[in-house]
Amino acid sequence: MSVALILVIVIGGTLLIAAAVTWFVVWNNRSMQRAEAGVLQRLNQEAPRRGWRYEERNDSYCVYYNEGDQHLQRSFADELFSPTSVFAQPPEAFEAHEIVSGTHRGRSFLCARFKVRQRGVATYYARAVWVRTPKLGPALQVGPAVRLESRVNASIGRGDLRVGDAEFDERYEVLTGDDRFARAVLAPPVTHFLKTDPRQFRGFSLFGANFEVYDRLADHRDPEELVAALDLRCDLLELIPRSVWA
Repeated sequence: MSVALILVIVIGGTLLIAAAVTWFVVWNNRSMQRAEAGVLQRLNQEAPRRGWRYEERNDSYCVYYNEGDQHLQRSFADELFSPTSVFAQPPEAFEAHEIVSGTHRGRSFLCARFKVRQRGVATYYARAVWVRTPKLGPALQVGPAVRLESRVNASIGRGDLRVGDAEFDERYEVLTGDDRFARAVLAPPVTHFLKTDPRQFRGFSLFGANFEVYDRLADHRDPEELVAALDLRCDLLELIPRSVWA
């Protein structure tokens, strides 16, 4: 096979691959644009009926991301094995995009895509779908535990908060800035919900007055997805004793 023929084959193959990649990128971008247009059309139809408000950008909402105490307690063993940097700073939102706000089931909510910065870390986007609580509280984070790691950590004094429900304590890791507050929030109806509700989620967090559930949304502006997400948050929030906010 001649060198010229080899070059023709190589160059031709490269051009075909480049054309295929270009076609896929264009097709994917157009598909995403059509999907986004459909989402915004549904939102524009549904928002007035529900009294919701949509804003493309309004950085004043960053105050809600940055409010409240974000401190999570760390044990002596935590500091020994993974010391906190003296330069560590909590993440700070400085832009707010794609904001949907309003009330659902009598509770205020705020959804947005925040642009966030943190010392030593590049800026990134964080999506929030929050139902607002009646009052700011200490930080609380309840997420799935890695069972083997949880047992090892407990044996060396790095365990998280335990609430006395063996199944819950085995499945979830609880980090907080105030043990009393965390135990009050994690009343038996709440831990039972976290163990048994069939919807797909992995726990929740409370920072400031922002109650967030760890679930997955393709687009928080889509009314169908958003209503389901807000229902999940309200269902769980309604199980927390009202005395917590007193």
